[in-house]
Amino acid sequence: MDNEFSNICRCISILARLIQMYYNHGLSDFEIGWGQQFFVEYLYEHPGASAQDMVEQILVDKATLTKTVKKLLEIGYVKVIGDEEDKRIKHLYLTEKAIPAVDRIKRIHSGFYHTWSQNIAQTDIDISEQTMEQMIENISKKVWHRMENDNFEKR
Repeated sequence: MDNEFSNICRCISILARLIQMYYNHGLSDFEIGWGQQFFVEYLYEHPGASAQDMVEQILVDKATLTKTVKKLLEIGYVKVIGDEEDKRIKHLYLTEKAIPAVDRIKRIHSGFYHTWSQNIAQTDIDISEQTMEQMIENISKKVWHRMENDNFEKR
């Protein structure tokens, strides 16, 4: 069992690094990389999203979100507009400058999917996706709950 777990983790780690390299290379002309592309794409699909929306949907901690939004503001990809009714809420919108990056992100998605799914049956891809989503759900509940309560067990 431990060997299976170790191999799964090793495969996930390798895949994550390869994906990051693929996206970083593809986005090198746009001042963003793997980490920022999630946020750019999310704001494209959900204009006016709040920071809290993004934390919940992307499953990222607030510090990472703050750092990413700051970077996107610095390069001119995002603008922030305060909520008219609740001044504590800030809505995030992409600028026109970010649209070419969104187009590139979508092309990279397509190319990446085509590359990694070669010689794999669609049913296997679907099962793998469902399995990984369940894995994410299983571990997210435990990790986020413990991080929020500041009593994460180190086992």
